[in-house]
Order: sequence, then structure tokens, then C-alpha cells
Amino acid sequence: MKYLTTWLVILLLVSSGTYGNPGEETGKEKDNQNGELSLRLRSVSFIEDNEFFNPIIEGYTLLGFFVQPEIVYIPDSRFSISGGVNALKYSGLNNFTQVRPVFSTTLKFTEKTSLTLGTLAGPDKHRMFDQHFYSERLYNQYVEDGIELTHSGDHFFSDAWISWEHFIFKGDSTREQFTSGESFRYTSSPIAGCMTVEVPLQFQAKHFGGQISDYSAKMQSFFSATGGVRLTFDINGKKGGQAGIEYLQFANWMRSGDSIAGINHGHASQINVFYNYSIARIEAGYWNAHDFFAPNGNPMYSSVSTRTPDLALHNRKILTTHGVVRFFPAAPVEFFLGVDLYYDTDTKKFDQAYTLHLSFDKLIHIVSLKNDREQSQ
Repeated sequence: MKYLTTWLVILLLVSSGTYGNPGEETGKEKDNQNGELSLRLRSVSFIEDNEFFNPIIEGYTLLGFFVQPEIVYIPDSRFSISGGVNALKYSGLNNFTQVRPVFSTTLKFTEKTSLTLGTLAGPDKHRMFDQHFYSERLYNQYVEDGIELTHSGDHFFSDAWISWEHFIFKGDSTREQFTSGESFRYTSSPIAGCMTVEVPLQFQAKHFGGQISDYSAKMQSFFSATGGVRLTFDINGKKGGQAGIEYLQFANWMRSGDSIAGINHGHASQINVFYNYSIARIEAGYWNAHDFFAPNGNPMYSSVSTRTPDLALHNRKILTTHGVVRFFPAAPVEFFLGVDLYYDTDTKKFDQAYTLHLSFDKLIHIVSLKNDREQSQ
């Protein structure tokens, strides 16, 4: 608990939101009006085919959907409350795999800075890198419960959160489990009218422990961090798209507990070149890692095997290619197509993943709860 309290204080200080000016609205209920009762409907139908043949992770396919209806009420311009249910179902099963209640309260300090307690906005909103926070969580681990402090301005983005994944009572034989993180990004104004500089800094902690648990194993705390720089160049005033280059440096370490496959700390680097045009993006990169392990990350980049106990590939060198097409990205409906290709230069293994999803996110007005006096003012 001492560790958790210290980490929470750090998150609040880092993401205090003192930078930026009020203006563009942010938050999950930005389309709602004061005094209105609304229905927010979110859903994602997905297919992910992972054709993996390497020693680190076996191939598998995810096919299904989740739906999350919520009732949203904003009694005041700075406060909102919402509640509903999230139901996840995989194709081929008669029953839902997971049905969870969702409930959150959000306080807006400014138009760009807000604090949420309860169910968070979703793992994709953190803008974390795939290497230490797997993008697949959008499909099978969408619901996060805890606390989140966000700021989104013209030049600064910050998302600090704690997601409590397993709660314990005194005497339980299992360990408590939570993830905490900070995702920060600075984006410059255009330089020479055509170049933008972005500086991302990210930190994540995964904790297994609990002082009141009777679990016999030692407490374990895993940390991963990354920093880097991205340069983006406009081509013919963006008419020809955008091209750029990105360099990222990762580090991982354990605070306590037994090592995983003999790994206590490691590091990695990734260099990407990319091109964006309209609704499409393609990038190619090179991943070079030594003893890299992040429990929440994409296993493809890890040195620790999920298919063979205690197996570790201490050095990983992978050529990567990533392609994405997003149809209707500004509409309530998004049709997403993605292809990921990996070639491990040491094991000589070629792996591939194909993703398709159709998402829907819409706030639907039900009724205004303002009284006549409020409406006349």
C-alpha cells in the first residue's frame, strides 16, 4: 500500500494539467450538454488471426465482439456520471465469456484536463507503445477500473492511470494485481512550415502482491519505460501525405521477486520509418532487444517465451512491417484493417498477424432533465 500511495502521488503531480489553455473539449462525454440524460453505445466486432511460428508465442485467432451500453448524465458542466455493462463474447461459444458492470464519475478541472474514478476510457486511449502495452487489449481486456488523470492540449498530452485488475480480501490465497502508467507526449508547432517534432515519454508498472494475502510467493513488481523522438514531414503541404522517422529506446527491470526465465532487467531499441496518406499508414522498422520483458506488452517483442516455461531468447533482432487502413475514422463507425509482419533474423522465423474490426461509439440523447427555470436562464 505504501508503494501504491507513492505512485499515485507521482501520477497526480506529473499529470497536473497546469500546461495548456482551455478550448477544445475533451473527455468521454464531450458531445453531451448539461442536464441531459444520454445513452452511450460502444461496440467492437473483431477478427485477429495471429499466424505465429516462433519459440516465443504460439499462433491463435480471436473472433468475437463486445458491446458496452452506458447511461450518461451530466448535472454540471464539470461533472459527469455514467453506468452500464460490458459484455464480451467469442464466436463459437454459446455464452458470453465476460459480463462486467461499468461505472465512472468524471470531474473536469478545465476543458482539457479531467479526473476519472471507476471505469476508465479504454486501453487504446492511453496511446502506449505496443511493445510494453499490447494493442490487442482493445479486444479482450477493454474494461479497466481505477483512477485516471488526463490532459490533452495542442502541444501536450498526458494520461496517468492506475488500473486495478484483481482485488483481494484479508486471508485470500491469491495476490492483488494492478497496472499503473504514465503516457506523455509533446508535439511541437510546425517547423519551417513542414516538419513536426514529437517527444514521447512513457512509464508502466505491473504489480503482483498484497500485504493481507496468504499467497506464499514473493511480491513481484515489473517496470518498463520508453522515450524517443519522432520527426514528421509534410509532403506538398500534406497533399502528398506525410513521411517520417521515429527512434525509441526501451528499458525494463524488476523491483522485487523471483526473476522470469532468469531475466531481471533488459533494454531494447526500435527505429521506424513511416508514411501516412489519407486513411492509410505503413511503416517498417527494426527491433533490437536484450532481455526485454514487459508483462502487458506484445509477446512478439519479448525475450521470455509464453509457450515454453523458463525459455528465454536473450537477444532479439526483428524486422517489422505494419500497415493500417481506417475507413470512416471521423464517423461513429470505424472499419479497421491491419497487417503486421515480423521476421526474426536469429531464428529465421517469419510471423504475421491480420486484424479486422468494426467499431461503433455514439452518444444518443434521451431527455433533458433541466427544469423550466434553468432553461429560461
